[in-house]
Amino acid sequence: MGVWITLVLALIAWGPERAWGDAGAGAILYQSRCISCHGTQGNGKGPAATGISPSPPDFTDPSFWKGVTDSYLLHVITNGLGPMPGWGATLSPLDIDNLLEYIKTFRKR
Repeated sequence: MGVWITLVLALIAWGPERAWGDAGAGAILYQSRCISCHGTQGNGKGPAATGISPSPPDFTDPSFWKGVTDSYLLHVITNGLGPMPGWGATLSPLDIDNLLEYIKTFRKR
């Protein structure tokens, strides 16, 4: 039992820098599911973003990434937020992980 608790705590502590997905596979999903609102550059300026309130986030803006965790982004991708639909009923957990890894490629360090 103690081993499982240690494993769970280690996974939780791994936090925002984990990488379980494949950004290449996520790019394909992004093109078909996200680009119309989030834009080709991840800046939230896709053709369908006009008139959406609140506006899609700018993944290229360093301030977006302050305090944002992988867990939060996985929750948003899965369940949606505001005008963004959730993809949890349509995409597999692996697809969602892949999408997250691709979205993180827009982050400027």
